[in-house]
Amino acid sequence: MLRAPVVAVLMVGMVGSAWAATLPSAQGEVQAHEHHERILSLQQNELVQGSWQHSGDVALELFGPDGKAIRHWADAPERGGPFGFIASTAGEYRLRVQGQGEYQWQVESVTAPQAPAQAEPLQGDVIRQWSMRLRAGEPSRGFWDYVQRVGSPLVERYSTTHDRVTFVWRGAQNEVRLHGGPFSYTDRMHRLGESDIWYITYDLPRDARFAYRMAPDVPYVGQNLAREVLRAALQRDPHNAKALPENSKDLFDGESVLRLTQAPAEVVSLEPQQLGQGQWRTERLPSEALGVERQVQIYQPAGTRAQEIDHTLILFDGRDYRDLARAPAMLDTLIAQGRVEPMWLVLVDNPGMAERARELPPNEAYIKFLDKELMPWLKAQGVQSTADKTAIGGSSYGGLAAMNAAWRLPQWFGNVLSMSGSFWWAPTGDARGQWLTRQMADSEAVPVKIYMSAGVFESSGSSRDVSLVQANRHLDDVLRARGYDVRYVESATAHDFVAWRDALALGLEHLFGIEQVEVPVEGKK
Repeated sequence: MLRAPVVAVLMVGMVGSAWAATLPSAQGEVQAHEHHERILSLQQNELVQGSWQHSGDVALELFGPDGKAIRHWADAPERGGPFGFIASTAGEYRLRVQGQGEYQWQVESVTAPQAPAQAEPLQGDVIRQWSMRLRAGEPSRGFWDYVQRVGSPLVERYSTTHDRVTFVWRGAQNEVRLHGGPFSYTDRMHRLGESDIWYITYDLPRDARFAYRMAPDVPYVGQNLAREVLRAALQRDPHNAKALPENSKDLFDGESVLRLTQAPAEVVSLEPQQLGQGQWRTERLPSEALGVERQVQIYQPAGTRAQEIDHTLILFDGRDYRDLARAPAMLDTLIAQGRVEPMWLVLVDNPGMAERARELPPNEAYIKFLDKELMPWLKAQGVQSTADKTAIGGSSYGGLAAMNAAWRLPQWFGNVLSMSGSFWWAPTGDARGQWLTRQMADSEAVPVKIYMSAGVFESSGSSRDVSLVQANRHLDDVLRARGYDVRYVESATAHDFVAWRDALALGLEHLFGIEQVEVPVEGKK
């Protein structure tokens, strides 16, 4: 492969939305202490979408017209993935590759924004007051000075059970979307007159806690808001210092976190930089059943001896449970405090998002992978425990996969930890939905102990016209009727790792607790 010079700079595209017929791309090999750059000239609010692949220790960075770093893409799953961004101002943007290794990137589209219609909004007292002050000619600077002092979102007492919570954004041109939190996908924010104040208000239970992000000036592609387009714009709330993960690199990394005044404290308190202090093994596991290899990490918690560990926890979406749930550090703490039995932690990664959506919902190939490949391989690695001391878990599709695995393979998995399991799912063409619930209702119970959790904000309907939380309630009813040992907990949470980090700790205490710890009663059935 030809090697680029120490700093390679090439002008591509044109100012304005009239782009050259060939969209910009680059490939090469970068050495340590050098970088390769390409320049993109963009109009304000244009959306750039692309993909990249790399080998070695390579990062892709974006620099704005002022020369400051804006975005940083690294550690892409399986050395590749999409990238995207929205030009906040017109000018020359630089895509820079640095590190050491081979790389290739391609811009696949550049899209101009369009403005959507707005609905009549709910308002809190602060927004109503500033609506009048703006109409009287007062500049919005005083509002933003107030936000700078108190932080965002703005929380006002509404009743004995609910707070009125207002999320705010400054300075968008066409629209702002709130993603996550009390709305499962996205909700449009509202502009206050012609000012630079954008807001959206909800009445939320006072024990609510969740993660959220915001997306200003999201372009429309056809009639739909594509997931990839939204991903390019999503960023944390610049007026909220609480983030997940706590060591987020920039505003585009991680999510903002809201915990209202009556939200319970975190089940396991971790220092911001606290990492697992035990021993790691990272392996590549080939799979004939799935046709692709994947990374599997095995963690031996701090202060434990391998020959004395007789419990095992297996989690899907391993990278997220390592970095966002911080499962290794959590296990270290729970074990050191004498709250759970010492256990192996096995983190199973996905090759990519497309593979995740194909592999985790119930299918024979994945059952074969678990039964004939993963579990025998773990035994050969010295990681083994009896079924009653082995738990399998995950969130969303991972929760669905864990429940299905234990139902199909109780000889391996005697415990399930399902967090926001996607039990609404059914195969393509099955209009009834909730496939796994129907299968378990029509079969005899297997010897499995189950911990399930879901959030009251996971209430938007799916393609099967049943929400995630409704599907979890239904499965809980079915499992109880069938005689399963099941604990189901609902809380004022959403589809995120704010909920799943706590649920992981509570679930482990319930399944593998040294003492019988009573799970908090919020929503307990």
